Amino acid sequence: MIETLVIIRTKNEDRWIKPLIKSLEIQTYQNFKILVIDNNSKDRTLDILKEKKIKFLKIKKFLPGKAINMGINYYKKTKYIVCLSAHCLPEKKDWLKSLIKPLKNPKTVAVYGKQIPMFSTNSQDYRDLKLIFGNEKRIQKIDYFFHNANSAIKRNILKKYPFSEKATNMEDRIWSKNILSLNGGYQIVYEPKASVYHHHGLHHSNKEKRLRGVVKIMKSLEEDNLIPDILRPERQNIYAFIVGSVPNKDEKLFYKINLKLIKDLKNNINIKKIIILVDNEFKKRINKISSNKFIFIKRTRKNKEQKIIDLIKMVYSKFKNFDIDYLMYFNLDYITRPKNFISKLLTTVTKKNIEISTFAYQVDTNIWESKSGKYKSKSSQLGYDQDSKIFFNTLYGLGSLFFFNSLKKETQEMSIEMLKLKNPLFLQRFSRSEYEN
Repeated sequence: MIETLVIIRTKNEDRWIKPLIKSLEIQTYQNFKILVIDNNSKDRTLDILKEKKIKFLKIKKFLPGKAINMGINYYKKTKYIVCLSAHCLPEKKDWLKSLIKPLKNPKTVAVYGKQIPMFSTNSQDYRDLKLIFGNEKRIQKIDYFFHNANSAIKRNILKKYPFSEKATNMEDRIWSKNILSLNGGYQIVYEPKASVYHHHGLHHSNKEKRLRGVVKIMKSLEEDNLIPDILRPERQNIYAFIVGSVPNKDEKLFYKINLKLIKDLKNNINIKKIIILVDNEFKKRINKISSNKFIFIKRTRKNKEQKIIDLIKMVYSKFKNFDIDYLMYFNLDYITRPKNFISKLLTTVTKKNIEISTFAYQVDTNIWESKSGKYKSKSSQLGYDQDSKIFFNTLYGLGSLFFFNSLKKETQEMSIEMLKLKNPLFLQRFSRSEYEN
């Protein structure tokens, strides 16, 4: 019999659900079953669950307690119920073992674990998590603080005292207050060894400026590892996608630069496959390098004239059933690239929770704004006024990194991180096509 049921509630969690499943697969304790309760996800969450053969149920009108009760009633024979947020990633391989261990005590009805911030956590959430989840184990007989983002409960208790199906939030604390008010001698345990990374916080107040100050002090007191191991670049499935045509001039330089690019991508251990869309003439030269990383796409008149978004969407359509986390994009038309440009792109994976990372060049302008007969300079050449805007030319083909699941969305909806460049040499191209792929 499966001892533990892990219930994960989701709604558009394709950013987190795959690394979460991978984290569960390497737990030292494996006597568990995963069940996902999904609330109308429109992204790739359900596609990933199907690929991973994870059972999921759908709930249209979401209420947190109702979703958990729904999962409990579906699998009726497990001894323990674990509630885990879809955007929580276990810190260590013994997370689940540590979480359910206190339930062996007859008096313990529930356990909740530590939540720690990660690289994508904003100042407010960082502060909340650090202040609330400490390093000392606690046994609570009166204090009813409890949190279902990372918790374990005995099934026989939940069967007798289910979660409220009317509460729109805080179903966990409503339940725990009810349990501890009974005359059963029950207790709830806080187990800091059962820790998960969680990029959300618990409170929503205070100004950002003050929060940054508080977090700065917190970070000065202790060094935190904010990057879950499962999210490091070396643990990701990263594909590269290169596009290009041999120019009518400077062919020798073109081959020299871009054959080196392909060799660098081939030798990079973080890049699993290289999707190549080039002319037949260049394809012959690439084949001399020889690598099982190469995947060639036939160059046609249609894709030769497509814009970058069409090319990226085409790759997404062809490879969406592959296990891809990130897609790097390079256009062979660029003559000069920044030093260590591949590494710089890869480091953005664990810097911010972004969907596009690309190189960009700040543009100096002579733009003026006319309003009510008066003019304001928006020009970087004459200095900015308080309301001036800074303009950037995004050089996608110089080097970009796309979170693969986000390619299902429109690019305008994606968050972007720009790696700013100052040297105009990076603007140089072998050709000046109207299509900036």
